[in-house]
Amino acid sequence: MENASRALIIASGILIAILIMSLLVTGWNQITDYSRVQEEVQTEEQITNFNKEYESYNKRVVRGYELISLENLVKDTNIRYSTVDGFKKLELYIKFLRGTTLVETLTYDTAKKKTDDKMKKQITESYIDIESYRTYYDKALGNNPDLAKIYKESYFQCDKMVYDGENKEDKGKGSARIQKMYFTQIEKK
Repeated sequence: MENASRALIIASGILIAILIMSLLVTGWNQITDYSRVQEEVQTEEQITNFNKEYESYNKRVVRGYELISLENLVKDTNIRYSTVDGFKKLELYIKFLRGTTLVETLTYDTAKKKTDDKMKKQITESYIDIESYRTYYDKALGNNPDLAKIYKESYFQCDKMVYDGENKEDKGKGSARIQKMYFTQIEKK
């Protein structure tokens, strides 16, 4: 009888230990899940705040001076986040209207004393990245000191914003941050 009671005490002790271990494991899983959810919420909030700055340019009419601000913001962001693992460089693209003073000034080659038709076709028929535009701009600035004013007073519209993870090969793997922005010059209204 004494052995049977001792066996029951040992068995109940083991059951209590198993229950306590189960509670600890369950509690640990809940704490881990809570931490993971909090981290996901924080990451999502950071991405939303990151995108909010750029999405403010996604509108029907954007002035040239606003694009200059956006260009500076993109440069600063690319420099600031260049050391972050997995950060994909932000890219800004622009396309111009054919026949505008801005296009004529950008494509005028002073050495040849004529317009560079190849360059004109490139910047009016397809998007160019803002760094290439800067090359044209710096070259043309010497030809026309009013170019900065012409650009600042020009009108543009945001055609498209591409987010990380939208490409077929990246589907579901991207960070959902803005990666590319496309602008086209529009007529003054």
